[in-house]
Amino acid sequence: MVTSPEDQEKREQERREAELRQREEELRAIPIQQIDRSKWPKTVRTLSLDDEGLGIDRDGRLYWDGKPVEIVGQRLDLTRTQASVAILVALFTFIAAMGTAVQAWTAYHDWACKTGSPAFVACPSTASSQPNPQPQANGNNR
Repeated sequence: MVTSPEDQEKREQERREAELRQREEELRAIPIQQIDRSKWPKTVRTLSLDDEGLGIDRDGRLYWDGKPVEIVGQRLDLTRTQASVAILVALFTFIAAMGTAVQAWTAYHDWACKTGSPAFVACPSTASSQPNPQPQANGNNR
């Protein structure tokens, strides 16, 4: 369905008006806070050029409107079963990593010995003391 330019303009105008109404409702629900920098501690400076209310002190602590921000988080409390499973997963991951490292070192050593690249451990000699056995011709084979 083809819409005329007038219809498109009308829809765009309606969309803008709806966004404006939504913004006005948000501002009524949560008004913009006025930041009073005169109440801030002398050791706190703003984080941006705009007056947003965020500040930081010499030790790197975060401040909002001159008051320190306390980061309150939830502790990670595990049951005994969850802790046991986590420890086992960490242990088996470590074992797998060690196995991977050994396999990688072995593959490198094999490659280094074949190509003559530097190897950390001496390569086995290429000439063996025993010759390869040759198949013997037997007169019984037909």
